[in-house]
Amino acid sequence: MKWSDPLRLSAYIATIIILVSTVTLKMMGYKYPNTFYAALIISVCTLVSIFLFSHYTVFKKIQTVSDEIEKSLSKKKKNKMGDFDEKSSLDVLNNAVNRLIKEKATEIDTLKESEKYRREFLGNVAHELRSPIFNIQGYVHTLLEGAMEDETVRNKFLKKAANNIDLLSDLVNDLVTISLIESGEMMLEHTRFSLNELIKEVMDLEETQAKEKDISLLLKTENTEVAYVFADKQKIKQVLLNLINNSVKYGKEEGATTITISDMNTEWGIEVSDNGDGIAAEHLPRIFERFYRVDKNRERSEGGSGLGLAIVKHFIEAHKHKIYATSSVGIGSIFSFSLDKAKENE
Repeated sequence: MKWSDPLRLSAYIATIIILVSTVTLKMMGYKYPNTFYAALIISVCTLVSIFLFSHYTVFKKIQTVSDEIEKSLSKKKKNKMGDFDEKSSLDVLNNAVNRLIKEKATEIDTLKESEKYRREFLGNVAHELRSPIFNIQGYVHTLLEGAMEDETVRNKFLKKAANNIDLLSDLVNDLVTISLIESGEMMLEHTRFSLNELIKEVMDLEETQAKEKDISLLLKTENTEVAYVFADKQKIKQVLLNLINNSVKYGKEEGATTITISDMNTEWGIEVSDNGDGIAAEHLPRIFERFYRVDKNRERSEGGSGLGLAIVKHFIEAHKHKIYATSSVGIGSIFSFSLDKAKENE
């Protein structure tokens, strides 16, 4: 609060009192300068009274309110008592109130958006769980109702039930992972390891599926034989598994999936590219969203929880990097990200 606020108010009122008192005393027969002196004494007394009253009962309370609002906005206090700037206490209070209104409006919008997201998320989870649960239920009930005696049907239904159980297990595991990420409980365990060896390990895991579609898995290195990174090995392995698996899953038969490592000064760049069907431009901005499916029917038939790319995005961002996707329909897709190079002593 500024001392000029009550002083200014007091001066305005005192000026009015001088004029009124002078005219009144003149009309009562007092002569100048007695009239002026009397009016001046009255005005000074009034000025002091109004100043003290306004300072301790009005403006001080205004400053208290302003300070409380500033605290609620988590901002530094401004315009404290003794500050002399061009803004009055009323201006400060008005600005603080406006800022508080805007912040609360933003909080309300955020809460509404969070509630909408929560409903959509629960709906998606329920939808994803329903399909494998109903399938398992159907296979088991069919077997219990007599199909158990037919060995061919029994084996067929048990395999289908097992596949759906695996799908259900993957979905639950991915949901747990997402929950850990968002709650801040997921911790990274940085170690120094060879990116080349990790990629080859993942390629070996995907080799069988790739051979079924006659897809070649290729590793290319640019200007390096061995790329050491400092990162969480298990998290990066899951990232590579997801990207390479998707590339093979949706790639064209007799096609190729290429993993490229490139030197980017303080970082290693990693690209996973294919010559598959590609992703339409309208889908690209949303492919890292949870449960978002470019082709819902195809992806559900291929399996997958719909959370893979969302987890990939979270893992890469947890390493303080970003993942990018480019694609052209009929030509293929490229997913790229980078990781910090490992130092010799790490």
